Amino acid sequence: MRSPPANLIPEAVRAALAEGWGLRAASMDYVPQGAGSYHWKLTAEDGRSYFVTVDDLDCKDWIGTIRDSVFDGLGRAFSTAAALRDEAGLEFVVAPIGARDGELLRRLDDQYSLSVFRYLPGRSYGFGPYPDARLRGQALEMIAALHRATPDVRDGAPRHVLSFGGREDLNAFLIDKDRLWDGGPFSGYARELLAARAGDLTRLVAGFDRLAERTAPARADLVITHGEPHPGNIMSVDGRLVLVDWDTAGLGPPERDVSLIATDDEDIDRYQKATGRELDPAVITLYRLRWYLDDLASAIRLFRNRHQDTPGTRMWRDSLTPQLQQLSDWSAVLSDQQ
Repeated sequence: MRSPPANLIPEAVRAALAEGWGLRAASMDYVPQGAGSYHWKLTAEDGRSYFVTVDDLDCKDWIGTIRDSVFDGLGRAFSTAAALRDEAGLEFVVAPIGARDGELLRRLDDQYSLSVFRYLPGRSYGFGPYPDARLRGQALEMIAALHRATPDVRDGAPRHVLSFGGREDLNAFLIDKDRLWDGGPFSGYARELLAARAGDLTRLVAGFDRLAERTAPARADLVITHGEPHPGNIMSVDGRLVLVDWDTAGLGPPERDVSLIATDDEDIDRYQKATGRELDPAVITLYRLRWYLDDLASAIRLFRNRHQDTPGTRMWRDSLTPQLQQLSDWSAVLSDQQ
């Protein structure tokens, strides 16, 4: 998120940090990164630095649509990350720091929750494809180690449900594509672009559902997955790689993670040798398509509802045309899966 939410009072964050973690801020600087979460770098009075995250419980529909259930699900994901770090011994897992009462997550108010992490000075990687084979290989090694740790967390981990964010808004749009949008400055522009490709979108969503149904047996053997191990969630710290943002952690098929890393058969073979697990190419395609539809549906949700002209919404607006240009390629991919 490029800017903090207008309805969140900074003093409330400071008070919760002091009460929950005993952290009194000498300074708090907003960090304009991430989606669905808001971040600050906190320098405490003792000079130590922390990474403070506020999660919007209305923006995590892969967990649920009711704030209380999202809060509970987020807590289970963070507890799973902590168990992977503390019990399974996976040092690359960046899990939250417990508050004084041991809780990893605290409620700020009805809409927002608060968590605290160690501040890690190091190199971050941008969102998108992995920049080189070496980093991709290291990421696959981390994911293989994560998947092998499934027995340590199987009983307490949440279960990933295959879906994509914004699907309700996407369905509503496809049912009534001629309805005008007036939620903000980019509503009309976005609706016109999307309406011109509504038929392609309808066919792609139907293809996603067919592929999900066909691959259900192949997706039955679950491992603990991170969910979003793209380069934007990888950091190099003191010469080693760590994996951040565990709010999507859950039991799912291994292809959920591998689909975001592997680019060729060599990568697939590397993972299979490290884990002894065979991957299904159709499930990899399914999860890559899920990621693509998540982006498109999230844009629909943003622009058909109330929004403002901000750096974040302009970024979504500018990415919409390139995203829609991929529709034909995805239709061809699905045809090959028939």
